[in-house]
Amino acid sequence: MKKKRNWSNSEMRSLTRGEAMHHFSRGEHYYVDRDWYVWFLGNATRYTIFHTFLWKYGNGEMVSYTDLTRTEKIGSQRLKIDSIKATIREGLTLGYIDAFKSEKDRRVTMYTFDESILSEVTDYCFMMRRNRMLESASFISKHSTETINRELANAGMKLDWLESINKFISLFAMTAKNAFGEDKLPNVIPIEETKKRS
Repeated sequence: MKKKRNWSNSEMRSLTRGEAMHHFSRGEHYYVDRDWYVWFLGNATRYTIFHTFLWKYGNGEMVSYTDLTRTEKIGSQRLKIDSIKATIREGLTLGYIDAFKSEKDRRVTMYTFDESILSEVTDYCFMMRRNRMLESASFISKHSTETINRELANAGMKLDWLESINKFISLFAMTAKNAFGEDKLPNVIPIEETKKRS
């Protein structure tokens, strides 16, 4: 059973404003008017397919029809095969998707992003990652509460998360000192690297 949290009115306002900030930050990138972006993110089916393509590409894999039939859009509804086929055909025609025969079974066609948009898709992903970091930092530092921050800190903390945060903070501290000078940011101190786990 999921834990039910009780929020005060001010915390509700803080969280709803934070979620709105996240929504607004999603539009802060160079590709809002690119045809591929408008097409992929223009409806629920293509939006879902886009994220399946991102996931598979990130894992060094291509997308199959089976992957797409297991994909769920808003409302936990699985994509229908006719809708998938029509969307893939349109994406191929527009040049946003590329098709390849599977090396294991030549009867099976696999799909991925077309090379012509891959660089922009990757840069879009970077900008979204940057926006989420900026939005999260702004929320935690300015718009959150102690209760919300405590709940966030307790939300499944893992050791590898701490190590990755430590590494990022150390890099950020060095970058900040190089940009602004050590005398301007005396409290920004790189954290000593943790010992490797055995």
